[in-house]
Amino acid sequence: MALHILLVLMLFPQASPLSPLPDANTITVIDGGKFAPYKKTEFDAGHAVGDGLNGHFFPSVIAYNQGRYNYAMGDFSYIVRNNSFLDANPRKAEFMSITHYLRGIIYLYHARGVGRHALAKADFEAAIKWNPANYMAYLELARTYSDLGFDKEATSTIQHLLGLKPTPDVAAEAEEELKRLAKTKSP
Repeated sequence: MALHILLVLMLFPQASPLSPLPDANTITVIDGGKFAPYKKTEFDAGHAVGDGLNGHFFPSVIAYNQGRYNYAMGDFSYIVRNNSFLDANPRKAEFMSITHYLRGIIYLYHARGVGRHALAKADFEAAIKWNPANYMAYLELARTYSDLGFDKEATSTIQHLLGLKPTPDVAAEAEEELKRLAKTKSP
């Protein structure tokens, strides 16, 4: 039991001055896409100081979709650090939730290194905090727990998600995840 508690504290430290999150610089992001030059977008998505949306958010989403995870990670991190650039935008919470969610996906599926799960967990939790209706963030948070063998926490997260009455496709995916978790518990 004491070892389990120690593992939890090591893998999921609380963000505080006494026990900060792991240093993201120790994580290696694995790119899957081909090089493409930076291209600013011209979407009309509302106000953003310093062209935070067309200069950073949308280009990082495009880079993510192309498998250029290092580039996407850099701009997602820039957006997180400078989120006040979006203060005047009525959709700020949506943009920030997506930013944290996609950065969490990169940590979980496209990175290597000690602490990547803690960073993914923190991003999925931040995505949920910015937008509690970001149902996929709950599902990926559960998968983060499951990846580390914390099936009880994963199951609890999925049950909470199902209680929120997500869209039918997300609910079906959550039900499948619950079935998978139940199989891992069976002898």
